[in-house]
Amino acid sequence: QREYEASKMAYRDIKNSIDTAKREGKEEGLAEGREKGLAEGMEKGLAEGMEKGMNKRSLEIARKMLANGMDAATVMEITGLSESQLQQLKG
Repeated sequence: QREYEASKMAYRDIKNSIDTAKREGKEEGLAEGREKGLAEGMEKGLAEGMEKGMNKRSLEIARKMLANGMDAATVMEITGLSESQLQQLKG
């Protein structure tokens, strides 16, 4: 009887240790995942924001170039904008 109880207690101790290790591992994994996701999201958001800002600036420059009488082909070459983007500026 005593051996059985000792065996049962040892089993519970081992099971508790395993459960604790699993829980801690899961918590660490979730924390790492959140950190990585946040970093990737910030990086992607920054890149998208920079791209939008550069595009907006190109449009502003193109608008000024066209207003100063530059031909569309030269404006497209210098700014990298497409013909349809220039048409939107004119329209």
